Amino acid sequence: MKSESVATTQRLAGIEWMRGLAAFGVICIHSGLAVHNRTTTEAGFIRDDFDFVVPFFLTTSFFFAVQAERNGWVSWGNWMKRQGERILVPFVFWSTVYLALHFAKLAVQRQGGEIAGLLADPGGLVLSGGTSVALYFLPLLFMGLALIHLLSKLFREAPVYILAVGLIVSLGLHEACGRLGLVYDGGPVGAGSVPMAPLRLLVGLSEEGIRCAPLVFAVGILHRYLPSPHNRKAGLFLGAGLVLLGPLHAVELPLSLMDPVRGLGGFLVGWGLSGLLAPSKIGTMVGLFSFGVYLIHQVFLEGLQMVFKPGVPIGVTGTLAISAGIYLASMLAVGWASSGPAVVRRVLGLR
Repeated sequence: MKSESVATTQRLAGIEWMRGLAAFGVICIHSGLAVHNRTTTEAGFIRDDFDFVVPFFLTTSFFFAVQAERNGWVSWGNWMKRQGERILVPFVFWSTVYLALHFAKLAVQRQGGEIAGLLADPGGLVLSGGTSVALYFLPLLFMGLALIHLLSKLFREAPVYILAVGLIVSLGLHEACGRLGLVYDGGPVGAGSVPMAPLRLLVGLSEEGIRCAPLVFAVGILHRYLPSPHNRKAGLFLGAGLVLLGPLHAVELPLSLMDPVRGLGGFLVGWGLSGLLAPSKIGTMVGLFSFGVYLIHQVFLEGLQMVFKPGVPIGVTGTLAISAGIYLASMLAVGWASSGPAVVRRVLGLR
């Protein structure tokens, strides 16, 4: 079935709810920050169960980006303007916020040497979003979207076997780079690793493009054949996604397959749920606010860290309670911003 079958302007309820779940999962993964990373082994298992969330966000963004490219090509100038407003503005703003917060804490704790160490790797700081726990996702997203735009003609016109060849080649390249330690992990590498910040930045962005490539080609193939979720096969999509996130999740996969398997698993769950759930105002709000929650949640985690003193590690219940509270606070903040000035909406990824 051709991609026209999935070209829909309506919001997909299952995808929106999955975006909300993924935003909660991101908070759960980072919840240890609030308690100085003192958590039990069982709490760690819960956080590990949410390791699909970043691949899911990437898959969803890439899927609809491929759809947009197939609907019509835009110039690189207009593309950069659109992505600059959507991705780069929030990235620069929140990177600055989290870097300033971190420097302030180090200054209070009289740890000026760590500040010097961080500043010794400016390229790494840029790629990782300052000292944020989550902003590394935005350069990764940007590089994947740039790759889709670069290959837009391929996604519009090439036969599917060409996309399959691209998938195989990109999987091999990613796996080879991973084995050689050439896949960027999202964190500053320290002084001396790459002597020049521009080169460090270029190398990191290239590595992120390599990481995104298998998922980009997988999504391009999926977009060609995935039927609308609004049919009697919704349960099959849901089941397939749960298999990818369940039994297959327990299998030790090659590095290059981890993002495609987990990202497609989360996406298919959302796609199947979209055929079973009716759109609602709450679901739409959950989806729309998820990016803002992703951006702002660390502010609340840092604030909570000032309340908690290092002590007994928290378990599953404490992890989920902290995550739920931070999620609610973040949703309320983004909801307030949604009716605020344009500049506030822009830095939280709201239109």
